[in-house]
Amino acid sequence: MNTNEIEILNFLNEVTGSKFREIKSNISKITSLLKQDFTKEQIIEVIQLKVVQWKNNPKMAMYLRPSTLFLESNFENYINEIERIKQNPTMYAKYFKTINNIKTSAADDVDDLEAMFG
Repeated sequence: MNTNEIEILNFLNEVTGSKFREIKSNISKITSLLKQDFTKEQIIEVIQLKVVQWKNNPKMAMYLRPSTLFLESNFENYINEIERIKQNPTMYAKYFKTINNIKTSAADDVDDLEAMFG
């Protein structure tokens, strides 16, 4: 088992309060994403975004699990969602504050965000 897969699974457990085990069905989905040239950082970003969107939603919280988050067909959509957020600094500022649990941040300055993300 690769360290990246374990670190990603541990991160998911940490931010969701879950206890997903290092078993083949969980690790293999992460391995598959990494083999398709998705980065560890991209996978972490998807976890962060989906936790922000779903953790406090009774209908969606149950989907904060490896079988949903790391499913190849879903993952491509999640990556594109993150790219749209990065392209829209105002939307990104909202998620940045929520992900980092802060009220104000450097993300409040839309001009600076546009400079960072083009």
